[in-house]
Amino acid sequence: MADAYDLLLKGGEVIDPSQDLHQHCDVAFRDGRVAAIEPGIAASASDEVIDVSGYLVTPGLMDIHGHFFHRGWPGAVDPDTACLPSGVTTGVDAGSTGWGNYQALKTYILDPSDTRIYAFVHLAATGLTSLTARIGELQNLAFAQIDQAIQCIDENRGDVLGIKVRIDHRATGEANALPALEMAREVADATRSKMMVHVSGTPIPLVRIFDFMQLGDIATHILNGHAHNILDGNGRIRQEVREARERGIILDVGHAGVHFDLNVGHAAVSQSFWPNTLSTDIHNPPPGRVVYDLLGVMSTFLALEMPLDAVIASVTANAAAAIDQSGDLGTLRVGSIGDAAVLDLREGEYTFVDAAQNQVQAGQQLTSVLTVKDGKRWRQPVAPVR
Repeated sequence: MADAYDLLLKGGEVIDPSQDLHQHCDVAFRDGRVAAIEPGIAASASDEVIDVSGYLVTPGLMDIHGHFFHRGWPGAVDPDTACLPSGVTTGVDAGSTGWGNYQALKTYILDPSDTRIYAFVHLAATGLTSLTARIGELQNLAFAQIDQAIQCIDENRGDVLGIKVRIDHRATGEANALPALEMAREVADATRSKMMVHVSGTPIPLVRIFDFMQLGDIATHILNGHAHNILDGNGRIRQEVREARERGIILDVGHAGVHFDLNVGHAAVSQSFWPNTLSTDIHNPPPGRVVYDLLGVMSTFLALEMPLDAVIASVTANAAAAIDQSGDLGTLRVGSIGDAAVLDLREGEYTFVDAAQNQVQAGQQLTSVLTVKDGKRWRQPVAPVR
């Protein structure tokens, strides 16, 4: 008799916020999908069995802000090096390329990578590649072509989520900030797609940016410490920020080292104002900059006393909803894509920092034990499993 399952994870502490599930049970996979999730599945029913007792089992993690065009831009990283070893099975390239070089991203990164990668197309035709020469990509709006951006999104619906625009002093300056937002809104509306907006170091108030954003759009770097951040002069969350979330705008971390401030994070925590999604903005940093992988960002927020289940939700169910993939990704529901992360919540003494070298001390840190992608163990575990 043939085995019922291809792979069985036995005895783990399963956390799946998409199902309000937090209990010890087994997870079985067959034909690349989740086949069963329940206690006491017989080991004899599976071709491969891994004892994960003592570990957390979650849906495959999702990082909705990274830069993975490493074959075309030195500021990017290889997703199969940056993601899968950390339990991240799905990543989103946040505008490394524009319509003019998106095909290279697809050919050399999206298609051959083991990591599942989606993308936002940058409003600037060549994306972030101009940063190599230290030139802001939209200091000259001649680098943005609305019709070609629309065509690129329309022709790549399976991979491209929408349009990305950076509103900061380097990218647009103040003069081009509103025109760039107008152009990005036009592209998003014409393609009925999402808009992701970089809001760190913006030369204009957040309320002006939010005026251009709609339900499902993503504001990234939401906990930065620059001018025009989410706090008012009294350290309270600005009313326009609360209203933006109430309107369905997704508030994303996009840590990046330079776009996250622990003091702003502490202030948000004290007001029970959590971001919708945690993400890394992972990239190849210059010397002296600390850029955490997704587990590092998650551990930082555990140190800020964000509840564990909320941390997991922000990189699974919430992240899947942010890119319209609920039901297939970010879940261990039977029938969903068979991605899972096996994690160890280690006790110890840890320190996490931000760009200003502010520190937070932690008594726990998440590390990766095993990654399951499409129902199969991805390569070898990075830590022993029993």
